[in-house]
Amino acid sequence: MHTLRLALLSLLLTPLLSACASPRAQWEKPGANSTQAHNTYAGCQYELGLTDKSANEKQTLLKYCMERDGYRLQSY
Repeated sequence: MHTLRLALLSLLLTPLLSACASPRAQWEKPGANSTQAHNTYAGCQYELGLTDKSANEKQTLLKYCMERDGYRLQSY
């Protein structure tokens, strides 16, 4: 019974721990704060929402939109 509990606990904790270990990415621009980055990102999303592009094309265009405004995606 003790072994079963331990196995169940490890199955429940594994996804939680792996989520904490995954890299994080954030849009950054010298001199810009997180609110400005969020507003720029939202504006890019709005512009792309007006198009009839596929999801993959929108992701690429979102990256170009943010880079156009001086942001770079930084991974931590």
